[in-house]
Amino acid sequence: MKANDVMRKQWLLAGGLLALCGAAHATAVGSDSNLGYKAAAGGMGGAAYTMPQEASAAVFGNPASLAGFRGRNVNVGASYLGASSKNTQSSAAGTNISTSGTNDYILPDVGMAIELSPNGVLGLGIEVDAGLGADFRAQPVSLIGVAGAASLPLVVELVSFNANLAYAHRVTPRLSVGAALTAGFGLGQLGTAGPSIGIPLGDFGGTTSSTHAFGSGFSVGATYALGGDLTAGAAYKSKVRYKFENIVHTSVAGIGYQNLTIEQPEEVILGLASTGNHSPWLLEADLVWKGWSRASTYRDVWRDQWLLALGAQYTTGLWKLRAGYHYSSDILRKTPNNTFGGLRGVGTFPLGTAAEAGGLGEVARDVVRIVQTTLVPVVMKHTVSSGLGYQFDKSMRVDVYGAYAMKNSVERTDGTAAAALGAPVARFKGEAKMWAIGVGASFSF
Repeated sequence: MKANDVMRKQWLLAGGLLALCGAAHATAVGSDSNLGYKAAAGGMGGAAYTMPQEASAAVFGNPASLAGFRGRNVNVGASYLGASSKNTQSSAAGTNISTSGTNDYILPDVGMAIELSPNGVLGLGIEVDAGLGADFRAQPVSLIGVAGAASLPLVVELVSFNANLAYAHRVTPRLSVGAALTAGFGLGQLGTAGPSIGIPLGDFGGTTSSTHAFGSGFSVGATYALGGDLTAGAAYKSKVRYKFENIVHTSVAGIGYQNLTIEQPEEVILGLASTGNHSPWLLEADLVWKGWSRASTYRDVWRDQWLLALGAQYTTGLWKLRAGYHYSSDILRKTPNNTFGGLRGVGTFPLGTAAEAGGLGEVARDVVRIVQTTLVPVVMKHTVSSGLGYQFDKSMRVDVYGAYAMKNSVERTDGTAAAALGAPVARFKGEAKMWAIGVGASFSF
């Protein structure tokens, strides 16, 4: 076959792979990405902590798994994340439906693994590690269920960019250990943006602004070949702490601007992977514990979470076929706290200690319950994914994936806060779903 015919077929294959991106959908694990938005790992449900198929999954997952990369390896990719969030407020007075205007994100992913010696591998990477977004400015949330009455233009935006420097060392032919340092850059916004309507306690317009902060963290891990082509892995990831200054304003007690500390949670990860004896199959299962209840701000609305990622990869010729499933346990607290990250108020409304001092502690909890169904409604439990990889030659592979987090909902009752407004008891129902598509290329030298 002529060289140009081979090249033509390769480009047609690449075009076909890229076209598959239009038929996909994403994972939802709180605000973290957890390897779910990488071109190869995404197709396996994020199961890549023990035997990753791209350098960035090792750099940001279990750093010890870098030891499995030989020579020099680079991967570059990006994912499109789509989200749909709707809130229905209903009471005896009526019903109001608000749809979030925040719908999509682009998530870049870059990783590198360089074998420095027979026993040492250096890793570098950049990714969007976490994100959260909801925007109800165009369709404000009604506190009493009637459109245009007692409504708030709630908004939240959080994006965390991480850069990791990692190193793995082969202690023995079976045991590898690794560590990574993380530098984080966060963008944050939380509160109301725009005019409120019919709020008897005063104007809630413009309580927040966009701010940025820097954070840092680390991770450590180990992998061990058990024999029979089984490999076990374990890792710990520390918190990454952001302190957003002057992010929320309140006129309560003349406080003015307030700072808000947000911590991406610590994680404990256990994994098991099998390649079989000369088998074309790669099977991996990872269990992740996330400590939301120990993370600033998140602990006021979320509780600790368990994640289970199951992934499979089948190699046939130059193709790699992937499939995955991801389960996330319930994350929303049944009884939230009366504040977020120690805030004492939003606009003219008191929270935390200020609310308790004014006898409005339960009203503040109702406000936080409303936030649970509007600004942080991460209610999806089940995510399915699939992907393809094509090995063009020894040095280049192209991967695509799609994932879909199945729609779910949560309801909260606003009793005390509604009564404080002289309104009937209102119910808030938050619904959300997510999807993602991604493409990437891996190069080895």
